[in-house]
Amino acid sequence: MISSEELKIVSVLNDLLKSTDNSKIIKQINILKNDIDNINKKTHFNEAEKVGEISEIIVKETGAGAASVIAASLFLLFKDNEKYIKENYDASVYKLFSGLKKVPNFKTENTEKQTDNFIKLLLNITDDVRAVLVLLAYQLYNMRNYKYLSENEKKQTLNLTKNIYIPLAHRTGLYNIKTELEETLMKYSEKEMYKFIAGKLKETKAGRDLYIKNFIEPLKKMLEDAGYHFTIKGRPKSIHSIWNKMKTKEVTFEEVYDLFAIRIILKSDIKNEKIVCWNVYSLITNIYKPNPKRLRDWISAPKISGYESLHTTVLGLNNRWVEVQIRTERMDEVAEKGPASHWQYKSGKAGSGTDWLSKIRDAIEHPEENETEDRSKLSLYSDDILVFTPNNDLLSMKKGYTLLDFAFAVHSKVGETCNGGIVNGKIQPLAYELQNGDVIKILTNKNKKPNQEWLEIAKGQRTKNKIKRALKSITYDSADIGKDLLKEKIERLKLSFNDIVVQKIADYFNYKTVLELFHNIGKGNVDLQKIKHAVEFEKTVEKDTEHKNEIEKETSLSDISKNDDFLLIGDNLSGLDYKLAKCCNPLPGDKIFGFVTVNKGTKIHKISCPNAKEMFSRFPYRIIKAKWNNTDENSAFKATIFIYGIDKNGLTSEISKIIEDEFSMKLQAISLKSVSGNQFEGLVIIHVNNRKQLNDLIKRFKMIKGIKTVREK
Repeated sequence: MISSEELKIVSVLNDLLKSTDNSKIIKQINILKNDIDNINKKTHFNEAEKVGEISEIIVKETGAGAASVIAASLFLLFKDNEKYIKENYDASVYKLFSGLKKVPNFKTENTEKQTDNFIKLLLNITDDVRAVLVLLAYQLYNMRNYKYLSENEKKQTLNLTKNIYIPLAHRTGLYNIKTELEETLMKYSEKEMYKFIAGKLKETKAGRDLYIKNFIEPLKKMLEDAGYHFTIKGRPKSIHSIWNKMKTKEVTFEEVYDLFAIRIILKSDIKNEKIVCWNVYSLITNIYKPNPKRLRDWISAPKISGYESLHTTVLGLNNRWVEVQIRTERMDEVAEKGPASHWQYKSGKAGSGTDWLSKIRDAIEHPEENETEDRSKLSLYSDDILVFTPNNDLLSMKKGYTLLDFAFAVHSKVGETCNGGIVNGKIQPLAYELQNGDVIKILTNKNKKPNQEWLEIAKGQRTKNKIKRALKSITYDSADIGKDLLKEKIERLKLSFNDIVVQKIADYFNYKTVLELFHNIGKGNVDLQKIKHAVEFEKTVEKDTEHKNEIEKETSLSDISKNDDFLLIGDNLSGLDYKLAKCCNPLPGDKIFGFVTVNKGTKIHKISCPNAKEMFSRFPYRIIKAKWNNTDENSAFKATIFIYGIDKNGLTSEISKIIEDEFSMKLQAISLKSVSGNQFEGLVIIHVNNRKQLNDLIKRFKMIKGIKTVREK
């Protein structure tokens, strides 16, 4: 329940929505501070003292307006009254407020190697990107008040600043905040070096100030004579920037030549900005010699963060290099406070707010290193879900993925024994759909095993493949047990354990393959007492010839494909084990059949296999009709090609180029050797998708000059 004092604050905050003057917003917030302090003495508030300073940071440093200030203040003061906020505030304020509530309490020991993932998570959770500006304001406040934090809070604050908030400030173009965070971070994490550089800057300040004054004087006169309205600032490089140069260039403080920069800020309308900046550049180079390798044009092609400026380095007095930055007042405002400070946004013109928001979101999603990349090649972060392990590691999953997908992503063994999980403190089933920021602990049971239903629960193809492999392994394990049990039973019946007897038993129990029979015996699904009945009426079954005469039917190679009951190759059908025969190497597109073995599953042969006639003649009862399913175009089958012809230089390279460049195939091996005279022969082993692709490649090889023979081996 909100008290009357609290209602007064809520009312004043609501009134701020009507204000577009940021100075008035800060003034009103500071008036509120007294009321907040009074409430703080009476109530549970422990964040009230932050409101004024954070509001000032939001307005002055980020350029964001009333809605951001109000949402930040409400979150600090009334985070447990979400329903009241939703009912009594503007939708944009509530959206920001609820976005801030979703931000997890990061454990910082794992942020260093996953900066991009943590930034992705922040963006995905908060929805409204202005929440990112508020978070930066919170972090800057914490760094400014670092000495008042506990030891644990200090460690966490430094880690978050380094690994998340400095990169975030950089990507959003909030360079003032970025610089202050870097400086404060160094002040507390690299104390000795910070003091050393600060001391050196202090020692050299008088000489540096005099040099800047002498450097600027001719520039000022020249610009005034040319009729420009401008401001010139000379500023030292930040301590952090100087330290970075000392590290990257491996030089001492005295060897860092550009310890300061000159900034020229020009008055100009937007239409003439580029012309004005380049004209001023031309005037500067009439006085000081430029270094062409150090010219940076961020006017013609602004940074993703919105930064616009023309940078050059010139040779100044006493042969010292000086960096000069040329920009307009508008450009300078954007550079200092980010896109939110743009005058179009503050003027309230239609569409301008969404414009800078989209630019900030774009900058966060795509780090500056990718500025030159084609955006169409970059995936949007919104396709991903970021979730935490119990150790606070972040895993990136696809939208719609389930707890079962997560378990297999952690480790295959964890997935195979998964029995549910604890998500955000609550027990959830395997089918639970993951949400951004979920903290997940997988529950396992060593007796738990995958089943067919898991293939419906899992959404990721990699997860499904792992489940299929596990199911296949279970089938093999139980089949080995079943085979041993059946062999023992048959030998007790004083029969031989051979192909004919085993197939007879499989037929009796209506199993399509002996592997299915072994698997079901191993699983306990077959009553071994019935084995006797299955073979009792055929005591003479050991006479191979008599048995074959009894069961053999007239089957020919030509009618193998007439029946519709086929084994589909490529489906990974449960309970079926097949391998491609090495004697004929069948490929998709070939007419095929299956041949059942006792302990090696089913072998797939081509109808044209040299061994096919004997198999059909001697063992027709072991033939299974088969055909190719619509195989994935990414599937690969090994094929070997024999080639023979006249040897010549560069032949190996020519063959490799045809395979990889013209056909985009994977070349596994190539072996060519000289035979008689200038003749050669050799083998080429490649991976193909189907028969047509192999035939096309063979035709292409035959076109190579000097090649006499090409055939599949």
